[in-house]
Amino acid sequence: MVTKTSPGVVSVATLAVALVTFAMPASGQTAPSDASRWEGFRNRLLPNPAPVTEQAFGFSRTNHAGGRGIGEIGGRIQRSVVPATYAMPIPKCSLDEPLSASGRLAVRSAEGGSGAMIGWFNADSRGWRTPNSLGIRVDGNGGKFWMFYEYGTRSWQTGGGGAFEGNRYQTTATPPFPANGTPHAWSLDYQPAAADQPGKLVFRIDDRRYEIEVPAEHQRDGAVLDRFGIWNVQIAGAPLELYLDDLVVGDRQFGFDDDPGWLGQGNHAKFAERVIRPHHDYGQPAGKNPLSEVAIGGIVFRDEQPSYYGLPVGPHSLDDGLYAAGRLAVVSAASDSGVYLGWFNAAAKQANKRAEYEARQPDILGLLIEGPSRIGHWVRPAVSTSDRRGNTADGDEGWPILRPDGRVHTWELSYRPAAGRSGGTIELVFDGASKSFAVTPDEIEAGARFDRFGLFNLQAGGHHVELYVDQVRFEREAK
Repeated sequence: MVTKTSPGVVSVATLAVALVTFAMPASGQTAPSDASRWEGFRNRLLPNPAPVTEQAFGFSRTNHAGGRGIGEIGGRIQRSVVPATYAMPIPKCSLDEPLSASGRLAVRSAEGGSGAMIGWFNADSRGWRTPNSLGIRVDGNGGKFWMFYEYGTRSWQTGGGGAFEGNRYQTTATPPFPANGTPHAWSLDYQPAAADQPGKLVFRIDDRRYEIEVPAEHQRDGAVLDRFGIWNVQIAGAPLELYLDDLVVGDRQFGFDDDPGWLGQGNHAKFAERVIRPHHDYGQPAGKNPLSEVAIGGIVFRDEQPSYYGLPVGPHSLDDGLYAAGRLAVVSAASDSGVYLGWFNAAAKQANKRAEYEARQPDILGLLIEGPSRIGHWVRPAVSTSDRRGNTADGDEGWPILRPDGRVHTWELSYRPAAGRSGGTIELVFDGASKSFAVTPDEIEAGARFDRFGLFNLQAGGHHVELYVDQVRFEREAK
């Protein structure tokens, strides 16, 4: 059944009908008008049964962290996209004021891919590289752990460093901490910018000291902090066992000789995990989403292996004018995640086993929803030829930023080749604002072939985007 959504717009379930207006089969027959023509490749990988996440942390009448008395906070904390917290409410504070905390911690066990956070956050904070937060991260790595200190602003801008030499724990000469229950003394101090001095974040662990500057634009963006305590790293993963004691937050001291009565959310829970790296789970039907019953989408991971969900189109090339429009919404997104929306080549995508930090994907024309941790997710054009030439628009040049807040956005994507193969233009209209990106004559000469339109993954290791698209329409633009 064809479901009209508004004049000139056809629901996702009837995209093939809209497509026939410019891609009529040679026989003149129309294509099916249901969802059966959509094709998925490695888009439903969620294991069955799904693994179980279990949280069990809060006040504990133990003394693992080596505090002055019996009693501490902590326990089993597991990475999951489902929030789990144990914290005290505090008066709202921001990045415009000094913050300090110190204490003792002990990690008794840490599986690979585990993690927990300690510090200031917001009761509504969600996601990996948590917005509205400032704290330390305990990152489990199979019998050992690394320490990081970091922050996230209200707009998902982030910064931080590691408690080791160099920029990457994978290449550092600094050994990790053994997860054997040894107590460690730690402190975290934040100083906002003052006069001609930049803001800075200082972390100490035992006799080691680390410091980073906080950019002025991040302090201006700010954060709203109304909790201090423990929360889980909000990406799927494994558990660790962590305890804290002799805690000092500002001018308040906590020996935990008695239950402090802090607030817990999801800190005693057991459930099947839905978002598991790198197991995609997207397509149609899309499940619960902020758009409609006929939306496509779901959980898409950055991963070196190819994945897509697309509708057969064309075939088209960079000599053809192309247009698509619709609505989209991002419900959740971790930092270091991304997804493409647009035209691609199914065979080339399936055969592509090269990571995008080595070579770009071949045969694509569309939107890349991705960006660095300091930004979140830009929406920007990307093009690649059959021989992997191409370019992606520089997000810093004013392309729109998409927040994982479930808000519904409108988009239009146009590609227009110039006469004589002298170049082309990709235009994005996002929520009514227009911006253009150039395709070079060399890229058009190299050529590309597209036979699908839909969602496909960015082939580099990373995290997930939960994105939905509907009310898509196609038109063939005049050359």
